[in-house]
Amino acid sequence: MLGRITVALFFLLLIWGNLVAGLKAGLACPDWPLCHGTVLPPFRLDIWMEYTHRLIAALATVFLLVLSWKRFSSYLGLAKAVPLAAVTLVGTEILIGGAVVLLELPVQLTTVHFMIGLTVLLLAFYMASFNGEETPARFSLHGRAGLFFGMGLVVFSQSALGAYVRHANAGLACTDFPTCRGSWFPSNMSGTLMAHFSHRLAAVLIFVTIGMLCVAAFLDPGFFRYRKMLLGLLCLCLGQIAVGALVVLSGLYYLATALHLLVALSILVSFFHLWGSEIRQQENLS
Repeated sequence: MLGRITVALFFLLLIWGNLVAGLKAGLACPDWPLCHGTVLPPFRLDIWMEYTHRLIAALATVFLLVLSWKRFSSYLGLAKAVPLAAVTLVGTEILIGGAVVLLELPVQLTTVHFMIGLTVLLLAFYMASFNGEETPARFSLHGRAGLFFGMGLVVFSQSALGAYVRHANAGLACTDFPTCRGSWFPSNMSGTLMAHFSHRLAAVLIFVTIGMLCVAAFLDPGFFRYRKMLLGLLCLCLGQIAVGALVVLSGLYYLATALHLLVALSILVSFFHLWGSEIRQQENLS
């Protein structure tokens, strides 16, 4: 239960941060760690959106520290590096969060802030999946486990690229969909256009790959047990493409962008869930 709550809090934290960015409230509290010089800032929507983001971060950090302590006690050998990495990264994330505010939202640093948040979410998910007792901590890239882990990394990279597109104001570099500036392959791609188009192209490649995994789920006995999960991932990917179109056609409406991230996180966590399931399957067969 502790692991699930921790994962849920970091999941919420990332979505809430997206809402803050969508509402242009990232600098509503221009100071750090206080907000307008106090722990109880004036009530205004943008201020409290940003301030609530900080409160959720603080609560998530507390749960992560407790979870990491429990897993450090139960994990053996090199597995202890997981809770140590989680604590180190969340400390780094707090410092970078302060720098993001004080430096007024630099694109690269804001993207790194998001990527570290994603990494902490995945580490928390690992600790929720492997408690070190009934489910010993394991790591494997053998066979299907390596495939699922690799796809998780691809989706992680796609999410990071999406964050860069968002913070670099490249979200409307292509204002139409499914074409981009009236063309399937626009000429003179550079800067924000290149980032935006690369994000779209990667989405198509991920969709095709998931489609191939779904085919394998009906042909390869090793994939049979993952059939429902893979079909669900295909539906999520289709939904994500539709939401991506909505993001563009709505002019980056903040609720649409938050939903876009929600689906992306669901796809990301699903692949690492498949990875963990395959590791446990390998363990049972050995």
